[in-house]
Amino acid sequence: MIMTIEVSSLEQIAATIREQRRLMKVSQKRLAKMCGMSQSTIARIETDVVRLNPSYASVFYVASALNKLSTNKPSSVRTMTAKEIMHRHIISITPSASVYDAIELFKDYDFPQLPVLDGSRRVVGTVYQKDLLDDAMHNPDMVKRRRVGSVMKASLPQIDRDAEIAGLKIILESSGGVIVVERGKAVGIITVYDILKTV
Repeated sequence: MIMTIEVSSLEQIAATIREQRRLMKVSQKRLAKMCGMSQSTIARIETDVVRLNPSYASVFYVASALNKLSTNKPSSVRTMTAKEIMHRHIISITPSASVYDAIELFKDYDFPQLPVLDGSRRVVGTVYQKDLLDDAMHNPDMVKRRRVGSVMKASLPQIDRDAEIAGLKIILESSGGVIVVERGKAVGIITVYDILKTV
């Protein structure tokens, strides 16, 4: 699963943040200050996240702030490895697939990006929803005739199954996801939301 931003997922993450904050006895005001947000934004994330519709980065910052406060706890996500939280089922597309197929996947899953894997499950690139949107606005007929290989960009960062999650924060903030590889082949994926679920 690649950053699926479904209503149920957002509500679940918001509930986890709210529960964790209360268990740690951290006020919304303090958490807001740590995140560089307003207290009302924290309140809306916790109680009305669907209507607020925050970016994944915003929600990740809130979870990261809570993680910093619980660094000394043995159950912290910082002690986990990639293989413990990765999704083994990767929604992906091949370079020879049509851009139309990629658009259909974006419609079905509402992912911001899709990994591009070859027939051997090796990571060869990434196709981004925003790029296809830009192309579709200017030349919609051409978009459907093109192949994914002609529009894909650099692949998402790749990490080993035993990589520690503690080092992923900056990577996930910039890329939104990482591919877990074993012997050069994709075996899983980790996104911001996978980290949030462990908070």
